[in-house]
Amino acid sequence: MRNCAAAFILGIGLFILPLSAQQTVPFRNGIPVAPPGVPVPPLPDKPVEYQTGEGQNIRVVVVARGLSHPWGLAFLPDGAMLVTERTGKLRIIRNGILDPEPVAGVPAVRAAGLCGLFDVLLHPRFAENRFVYLTYDKPRGERGAVLAVARGKWDGRALAEVHDIFVTGDDTNCVSRVVFGRDGMLYLSTFGAQGTNAQNPNSHAGKVLRLRDDGTTPEDNPFFGKPGYKPEIYTLGHRSPQGLAVHPGTGQVWEVEMGPNGGDELNVLRPGANCGIDLFANRDRVEPAVLGHDGALTLGPSQPTLSSS
Repeated sequence: MRNCAAAFILGIGLFILPLSAQQTVPFRNGIPVAPPGVPVPPLPDKPVEYQTGEGQNIRVVVVARGLSHPWGLAFLPDGAMLVTERTGKLRIIRNGILDPEPVAGVPAVRAAGLCGLFDVLLHPRFAENRFVYLTYDKPRGERGAVLAVARGKWDGRALAEVHDIFVTGDDTNCVSRVVFGRDGMLYLSTFGAQGTNAQNPNSHAGKVLRLRDDGTTPEDNPFFGKPGYKPEIYTLGHRSPQGLAVHPGTGQVWEVEMGPNGGDELNVLRPGANCGIDLFANRDRVEPAVLGHDGALTLGPSQPTLSSS
């Protein structure tokens, strides 16, 4: 956990491979796949039970099959599940049965490599307004794609009145999560593993953004009105923030992201915090010798609270 203010470091050291071995993982369309000759075990028909290294008993049950790169999941009030496929489709599962027809109303998506359709989220007052949010890569022709947040109304079978409420700058795409905070604001994570944009305050990449539920910017954001800063930024210095959650007790927003060769992080987000990429994490591992050292930086990086290696 990186608490953008206080810190502990935990090296886990499970399944550590030499760097040369890690670099030989094969990819297909930008996605890591099993090496040739390594069998992929089929999903079992019955529940699987096992015990973790911490002694916790886990029971795994297959709820639905036939999905293509499922990414986001949201439960409707009746128990049905909306599931995004990164390839660009929104699916619905009712009573454990995957509807063969995708949900209509999803905007056009650029799906390539790690880019595509990402998270799905219901508005906290869904029972009143029926709002459903999607994060996705919006095609921009020869310019590729940019990350966007779309909002539509659920009519029981499809999305209606779908439109973008927020679109990032041209340097931001791929990988996103979204969650509503206890303050009613929308928190949106963006990919920052390419270049140095995670530390660029005038870029949306490598950030967690804070928006109103209609996509506009709250005036109490930490950098609102500051020259050279995107006003939507809540925290910066993120590499691949693929998980967001709100702590049920404290209401704090927690975020997880992965490093390229270890260095995965669990962060407790603070307004205006700099979570470090790529200042002291060096894209490979945390360097304790420089934790908390901001040198001549305008924004000093926060110290890691929990990091794997």
